[in-house]
Amino acid sequence: MTSPETTPAPAPSVGAVFVSYASQDAEAAKRICESLRAAGVEVWFDQNELTGGDAWNRKIRGQIAACALFVPVISAATQARHEGYFRLEWKLAAQRTHLMSGAKAFLLPVVIDATRDAEAHVPEEFRAVQWTRLPGGEHAEKFGERVKNLFGGDALDVGRGLPTPPLRSRNDAATTAGSGDPALQPSRPLRRWLVPALLGAVIVAALALWQPWRPTRPTSAPATAKSIAVLPFVNQSDDKGNEYFSDGISEELLNVLAKIPDLKVTARTSSFSFKGKQVPLPEIARQLGVAYVIEGSVRKSGGKVRITAQLIKAADGFQVWSDNFERELKDVFAMQDEIAGLIAKNLSLKLGAISPAAKAAVNSQAFELYLQGRQAWNLRNDEGFTRAEQLLNRALEIDPNFARAHAALADVWFFRAQDKGIHATFSRPDAPELIPIIAKIRQALALDPESAEAHASLGNALGLIWKFAEAERELRRAIALNPNYASAHQWLGERLLCDGRLDEALAERKLATEIDPLSSRIADNYAYALYIAGRNSAALEANERAVALQPNNFQALGQRAWLFALLGRRDEAVALARQLPPSYPYTRSYQIIVFGAAGLRTEAEALLSGWDAEGSASWPKSFMLLMIGRREEAIAALDANSCESPWAYVDPIFDQIHDEPRFKKFLATIGLTDAQARAQAWRAAHPPEKAK
Repeated sequence: MTSPETTPAPAPSVGAVFVSYASQDAEAAKRICESLRAAGVEVWFDQNELTGGDAWNRKIRGQIAACALFVPVISAATQARHEGYFRLEWKLAAQRTHLMSGAKAFLLPVVIDATRDAEAHVPEEFRAVQWTRLPGGEHAEKFGERVKNLFGGDALDVGRGLPTPPLRSRNDAATTAGSGDPALQPSRPLRRWLVPALLGAVIVAALALWQPWRPTRPTSAPATAKSIAVLPFVNQSDDKGNEYFSDGISEELLNVLAKIPDLKVTARTSSFSFKGKQVPLPEIARQLGVAYVIEGSVRKSGGKVRITAQLIKAADGFQVWSDNFERELKDVFAMQDEIAGLIAKNLSLKLGAISPAAKAAVNSQAFELYLQGRQAWNLRNDEGFTRAEQLLNRALEIDPNFARAHAALADVWFFRAQDKGIHATFSRPDAPELIPIIAKIRQALALDPESAEAHASLGNALGLIWKFAEAERELRRAIALNPNYASAHQWLGERLLCDGRLDEALAERKLATEIDPLSSRIADNYAYALYIAGRNSAALEANERAVALQPNNFQALGQRAWLFALLGRRDEAVALARQLPPSYPYTRSYQIIVFGAAGLRTEAEALLSGWDAEGSASWPKSFMLLMIGRREEAIAALDANSCESPWAYVDPIFDQIHDEPRFKKFLATIGLTDAQARAQAWRAAHPPEKAK
């Protein structure tokens, strides 16, 4: 008897399907094979990757050399294993494609779990073809029959009789309709200049291997049909330090898409919160409240950049569209517009007008510095702000006309001051700290009048110095240019609060939470608007969301203590107020408010005395005095020459003195008579909730 090591490998029959998998995925691969065999498709499926031996090795190599279709099963298991026989099989199949005509379909990667295309550890040849992804809900047996019917009973002739994708990229000729079933349609249409022919229809099904995932974030609103999130693109450059570039490209694409009319685009804060986390796309979409997701990769080499982008229907993982773009770095803005246009086309939307400045060529070095600066700014800490300022100044030295770098620098100055507690000093008509910031914003607008971000920043700043009409005009202009700019809606909500238009204010701040559902700061701002409207229980719900998203959000924690006090939860309110760190600029202010509302008047008065010396509050002194029951002193403290935050005077606390002549005179002097009357009338028509 001939030993197994010397037995000649049988000559493989031509035309079978070869399924390659890691041992951990054997059950899923077996089900795929069984469904195909039941449909009359010949499958090569070795159930023991540890067999070994020369004969077995020759057999496997012969089958890969002769098979009609190679199906690599991709999963978290293959991601985790950097060595394994399946990797040799994958490389052999990839090498075989080099001898093939572009018209032949051969590779059909199948993903059986949440592993993302752009992050998968696979040969580059796999990335150039369509991938199949059926995350649950599709029975393998039923799919096998569909495959057989699709090919007219000849399931082995994979290069013939295939439907072309129903969607196309800009260089593709007109396409015919697909089968109507996403599971049977190609999931990644390819560019003709990159891969000459489109891959055929999917002929295998995958058993979904989702691991149970417990959401740690609050649930978002149901998705609308025209809604999308841009996930951070994967950095595939050799230099891993180029991650700022892939992040920046993702953010730039998001900004372009945000200008498309009638399309809801999730803000960066929320979509980037999933970076580096293995969360299934349907779960990401659920949390973000979107119907579609864009993911992709960026490879930068020298002065060139290559971007791969994929548009995925979140409900079933079906890839609606995919394309590859390679351009000179200086043309990267035009590339972003091009990608956004194709995505809009595939969502049957009309692309909004793009700013000429966004399409203009930009100095590549300045652009890189800008992206690095934005990445540092997004850290929102002292080190990040300092680093961002240095990088943006260097970018402007290279390109003094780079509008977005000017606008970004203004944002750095503003938010650094805000985080240090200087924000309270902004809220005066003279506000010297705001002068250079406003000048920088106006410089950006002079270079790019269509910058939504700059208009919004200007509106926010003007509102703080009591130029209310101009502020609202700038904010509405920003929203007209970019209806998905969450901060613009948030700041407009504040402007409307100051004007006593509570219905409109609530609507704007609620919209901001829908655009940026995982932003703790936007959630706590919505909670504040609900409090102003007298809806304290609803405010606490919004606040709980803010704290869940960012447990160290001290603004939200102070607000939470305040709401506890208003709802009669005295002990919880006081305990939480005492836990606020002394380093937080507004700790003393929140403690005065909470202790006053909780009846701890002596302690609140002692803190107010210290506050007089430090001035560390964004509330006027009259507000604080009312909180501790010193009504007459509060009225006497009203001072038109030193009033600070305009929104404070529409607060419910002032309802107790709204008929007081001295208060009416004060409001008339500062121009808030109508605003306070509107807010007070709205609350009177919507009585505050009773303490529980």
